Amino acid sequence: MINTDWYSIRALTLPATAIALLVTFFMVWLILRLQFSKKWSEAYSDAVFTFILVWKFSLLITDFKAVVAQPISLLYFNGGTIGVYLGVIVASLQIWRKRQKHLLQAQSMIAYSWAIILTQSIYQWLVVLFNDNSTMSEVTTLTVLSILTIFILWKLPTVKQGLLLYTAGLMIVAFFQPLGIWQTAVGISLLLLCLGIALEHERIKEGGKE
Repeated sequence: MINTDWYSIRALTLPATAIALLVTFFMVWLILRLQFSKKWSEAYSDAVFTFILVWKFSLLITDFKAVVAQPISLLYFNGGTIGVYLGVIVASLQIWRKRQKHLLQAQSMIAYSWAIILTQSIYQWLVVLFNDNSTMSEVTTLTVLSILTIFILWKLPTVKQGLLLYTAGLMIVAFFQPLGIWQTAVGISLLLLCLGIALEHERIKEGGKE
């Protein structure tokens, strides 16, 4: 989806996509807190905090000269698309490093899959609501992702199948969106799919059932 609106919070002006992302993080944290044990909402908040830090400070990588010239720019700008990818990669590595602490059991993989799917779906829904794109792309996004999310979370055959199905559905939806299949959301979905499959593979290797 294309960002078409901006919102002002005191002296700070944020794109609708950034507002959607922050609201998404809170909503998913709350859902995990209510649906699963406290440790899963805490694990999610840790990953989100890491993502935001890397995303913001990645400006040091993408535009180091500007930061040196005006350090205060770190408060108002971020690393853009590169920063988003770096943030997701570092947060994913953090989750992978802490996998033993959280014990990779069937319940833990369900919590991981809920976090991965809900973060993407709620973000897409809010981006539709906060922006003004073509009616067809908005209706397709809301309808397809809503059906997919409800079906996968409540009728999840296996974690791997659920994540593969969701990512495939998101890629189909992307064809109807203004930015197409090469948008950042699709790339992030593929990274999260790899994380989910790697965690599930590790759980099975440790003796869990498929």
